[in-house]
Amino acid sequence: MFPVWLQAGFWGLVGGSALLLGAAVGYFVSIPQRAIATIMAFGAGVLISALSFELMDEAYKLGGFDSTAIGFLGGAAVYTAANWFLNQQGAKHRKRSGALHPAKTESGDGGLAIALGALLDGIPESIVIGVSMISGGAVSWVTVAAIFLSNIPEGLSSAAGMKKAGRSIGYIFGV
Repeated sequence: MFPVWLQAGFWGLVGGSALLLGAAVGYFVSIPQRAIATIMAFGAGVLISALSFELMDEAYKLGGFDSTAIGFLGGAAVYTAANWFLNQQGAKHRKRSGALHPAKTESGDGGLAIALGALLDGIPESIVIGVSMISGGAVSWVTVAAIFLSNIPEGLSSAAGMKKAGRSIGYIFGV
């Protein structure tokens, strides 16, 4: 049997690999803006559903209302502060997949903003996978599936936007 840390790493890799899958689709397939928006909405809905039904309920049962609320609001505050900081640094349109995405000639670094966003997104995802394995010894399939499905549109929209902004394939897949 593999150690729990190695199993958790594997499942984190499975969930995170969807970013590359989505980026490949976003780079190599021409997808209309409306379809990208629909795919993004689907990915957000999947993650919100998993968060609501799987994670928040378990957090409340194990830690109580105070701990759950502090963790939830603390994460929201960190994300909001990072978003505000990136907007101030010139990456205001980093989430755009169209013409407003920062071009490679502009001073704002949309790639750095996307990388920071992926980091802020990936840390809680990885913690959730690891904690589910520590507490129960088995990964939560619902959580891994939700992370995987929500990462595909994230990678897709980021790659499509960076491609339209003139970024190279190496830059896009490196970020």
